[in-house]
Order: sequence, then structure tokens, then C-alpha cells
Amino acid sequence: MRFLLLLLLSLSLSFPDCSGQMSRFVPAVVGDGGGVVNVTISLADGPGRAFVSVQPRTGTMTQESIGQAAELASRLSGETCDVLVDFGSDGRTSYIDGPSAGTAITVMTYALLEGKDVRSDAIITGAVDEAGDVLPVGGLYEKAKGAAGKGAAYFVTPVESFYEMLLLRDVERAYGLKVIQARTIEEVIGFMTENRTIEQRPLDVEGRKAPDIPYYDFPDPEGFTSIAEGMITAEEGLVSSLPEGENDTAEVKSFYSNEVERQKGIVDKGYLFSAANEAFLDYVDIATIKVILLGDPDIPRRKGETSICLANLDRPPMTDQNFQYMVGADLRRSWAEGRLEAVNLSGDMLVEERYVAYNELMYAEAWCLVAQGIVGASPEGGTEIDEGAWKDIAKGMLSEAENAGDGDGDLKEKLDSARLSFDEKRYGAAIYDSVYVIENSKEAPELEGVDMGALVLENRSSLWGRVYQSHAAFLLAQNNSKAAYKTAMYAKALDAATERMDRVMMPASGGDGDEKPSSDERASMLIVAVAAVSIFLFVLLLIYMRRRNDGDHSARTGKAFRAEQEEGGTRVPEVGARRPPRWRSGKGLSKRV
Repeated sequence: MRFLLLLLLSLSLSFPDCSGQMSRFVPAVVGDGGGVVNVTISLADGPGRAFVSVQPRTGTMTQESIGQAAELASRLSGETCDVLVDFGSDGRTSYIDGPSAGTAITVMTYALLEGKDVRSDAIITGAVDEAGDVLPVGGLYEKAKGAAGKGAAYFVTPVESFYEMLLLRDVERAYGLKVIQARTIEEVIGFMTENRTIEQRPLDVEGRKAPDIPYYDFPDPEGFTSIAEGMITAEEGLVSSLPEGENDTAEVKSFYSNEVERQKGIVDKGYLFSAANEAFLDYVDIATIKVILLGDPDIPRRKGETSICLANLDRPPMTDQNFQYMVGADLRRSWAEGRLEAVNLSGDMLVEERYVAYNELMYAEAWCLVAQGIVGASPEGGTEIDEGAWKDIAKGMLSEAENAGDGDGDLKEKLDSARLSFDEKRYGAAIYDSVYVIENSKEAPELEGVDMGALVLENRSSLWGRVYQSHAAFLLAQNNSKAAYKTAMYAKALDAATERMDRVMMPASGGDGDEKPSSDERASMLIVAVAAVSIFLFVLLLIYMRRRNDGDHSARTGKAFRAEQEEGGTRVPEVGARRPPRWRSGKGLSKRV
């Protein structure tokens, strides 16, 4: 009996008390402004699974971040329970997506597993990765306003860009909100559960080192090298144009000068898209920082200049040689047009809100610049094609995308872009945007059995498949395996979509757009056609030789007859010989054939 009691006691000590519940506000971008969502975390007996409420609906990025947060909290505490997450419903939104609640959910779950309380005067935002690093998220200004509106004294964020930090500094002054930047989940847990101090410094943005990554052999690098270097040059020009004489400016210049050198190193390693993407994001932020340092931004002028950039985008006719480049340029044109449309100039805006609107417009301008670079790098020549042949593919894929991801955030923006491209008859761009929505709506599988090294080194056949495959390799080299998997699968899907587009390609003179045979089918048909032509020519040759022989015989018979007439006698023809018909004479034969 004593043994059984000890056994029961040991079992009770080995399993946690999987009960308890905690609710806290988590910031969100709701509509065009800032808000908060009341998140409730509950524990239940189980092997460490994560569940999320049905309403409001959640996107795959949110679901993945919840699963990762539950796993990280369990690893940090050493305890295992099922985690139930309820985002509540305030009637303002029916869809939540994005990873920005990951840090808050990790902290709340850890506190429940450890039986600790979490302070209620602080609101947290930020994504978190498998290693426990707190990662940047968007919309900090709007989220900070939402936190201040709930009376929070502290707003815990990841270490963000200078642009975000300058805006948050103004929010601190306006609302009396203390912004605290954190790098690791341990720092946030210590602050939220034990009131530990997180060391801060003004404009706490560290210069990033050039990553120690292997060389990537980018296929056909010439064209895309010019695009990457062009974006870095534009970034470098903005850095040099920043105003002089302020401490903030010196820090900004130092940081972004380091960024330029980092990106040049990434280009030298062969990761062209990755370097261009970093330079693109920096370009947008530097331009916004410049107007923050100089004063109130001129929103109407910026919107007008970006509209002019798009109007002057001189895109050549689409051919069978340049169509992938042109689709890439059209894609960015649609993104820019969508962003321009989203910026509303009516009504009064706070100064900080004007900076946010300016930042949005800078994305549109930067996309226009990239589109120009893509057009400039495109190959010349080829046969002009009819993009209308892709209409049915675009229509089907857009429908699939609408069923997969018509929510908020990045997927909604890309879906709206696909719709805009379709309406403007830019069917290639509609297809590529639809592919993005479809692939990013899928939940990533467990990667334990996936050979990621082999996956990111697979050969891709399309231009943009190769581009995004290189970025997948870049992400994997930095140990971001989930993002690398998603990007590699997107690259693979771009290959499949481009192959379908190639199969229905028709000359610009028109066509019904029915799918052409595959490359193997075309090769077989070519062989059959060559064989048929060869047989036809052989038959013609036989006919020609037969008639030539008949003509020679007729010529000889006629010559003998004329000679006999000239001699004045009658000559009896040889047995079996007969006079050929008139139309078989040499002259008549040539006319008949």
C-alpha cells in the first residue's frame, strides 16, 4: 500500500496542473487605425497541442505563431499542457492574421505553466522564433496608439527600424507611454512576471553584420544583378541626402551606411533578390526618416509624383523572350497602384499619421523604381504574344486564391492586387499574385522529415522561380527554416504557373487560348511532322523520276519517226511500241505538271 501511495504521489508530481486561464490585451491594426484584441489563454490536459477559437477566423501565419509560442513556452518552463487561445470578438474584425501576437502568447502561456501572474500595465507586440528571439512586426505606431488608448503605461516591442523608433518617440511624448525594446523572450518574461529591467539606449537599433553564408550560384545573374545594384545605389543616394547637424542624423547615417555595405556583401555571395529586398525596405524607411527630420511631409505631392512615375513606366510589348520580366514589372505596378489607392488624403490627420501615410506612398514609389529596373534588365527580341491567352488560367487561379485567403493583412493586399491586375487585363500579374495567396494560405508541415538543404538547391525553370529559390537558400543559411520552406514552395509553384502560361502562349495576332501541348508532346508531334514531310517528298521524287523516264522514251520515239519521214520510207514500229499521246510530249508535260 505504501508503494502505491508513493507511486500515485510521484505521478501527481510528474504532471503539471493543466488548468488556469489568463486574459490580456494584445495590440492589433484594425481597419485603418490602432486597436487591441482581448486574448484569453487556457490550459488543458494534453501533449502540448495548440488550439485557436473559430471566431474570429485566423490566418495560417497566426496559427503557426500560436503553435510555435506554445512549444517555446513549454520548453522554457519544462511543463507540457494543451494550450487554448481565444481572440474574443469585439465586432470590429472577423479575421486575424500575422505573427505579432507570438511574444505575448508565449509570455502568457509560460506564466500559466509556471503559476505566475503577468503585469497588467504593459502591452506586448512582436513575433518570436524557435530560438526565442523577438522579431520585428509592422504597424507599431497604430499599435502603440491602441495600447495608449487602453491606459497602458508600457509598450513592449521588438528592436525596430529608425523610422518606427522615431514615430514611437513622438507617441511617448504625446500619450505618456513608455516604449521598451526587447531582443529575447527571456527579457520580456523577466519584465512581465518579475519586473526586471530591460536595458535600453536611445534609438536602440544595432548595425547588422554581413551574414556568414555560403556562395549561391544564381542562374543567369546578369539581369538581376543590375536590379539589385540599382536598388542599393538608390538607397545609398538617400543616405547621403539626409540633413546634417543632428545627433539623430548621425546615427541614422551610420546605421544605413552599414546596411549598404552588408547588402553589397550579400550580392557578392550571389543572393541577388535578398540584397535587393533589404535595400528596398531600407529605401522606404530612409525616405520617411528624411521627412521626419525635415518636418511635415507633403502627402499630395508625394502621391502625385508616384502617379507620374507609374504613368511614365515605359513597358515594351510582351514577347516570348521577355514575358517573365514583364509580368514581374506588371506585378509591382499593381502593388504600387493598390497602395496609392489605399492612401486617403481626405480628412484631418495628426502629424504622425501623415508620416505613416508618407511611408505607405514610399512603398508605391519604390515598387515603381523596381518595375523600371526589371524592364531595363529584360531581354530584347522575340515574338510579340497575346496576354489574353492567359485569361482562363488567371480566372481559375484567382478563384482559388479567393477561396484560400480573402482576409486581412498581406494576403488581402496581394489578393486585391490580383483582382486589380485581372480587371486591367494584366493576366500574368494576376496569376503570380494568386499563386502567392494560395501558397501562403497553406499551413507549413512539420519539417523534421524534410531535407531542407536539398529542397532549396532544386533547379527551378522560371525566372521568378529561380529568384525566390535563391531567397529560400538565403533564409535557410540564417536558420529560418520555416520561412525558407514557404519561400521554396512558392518558387516551385511559380514554376508550375509559368509552365502553364508557356503552354497557352499565342502570337499577338490572336488565338483561342486553348492549352498547347507540353514540351514532350511538341517534340513527338515534330518528329511525326518531319516523317510525313519526308514521305511526301519521297513520293514526289518517285513521280518525277517516272515521268522523266516516260519523257525520255517519248523523245526517242519521236526522233526516230522524224528521221524515217525525212528518209521517205515507212518504217514499221517495233512490236509493242506505240505513239505516245500528244500531252506527253516534252512541252505539254511541263504544262501538265
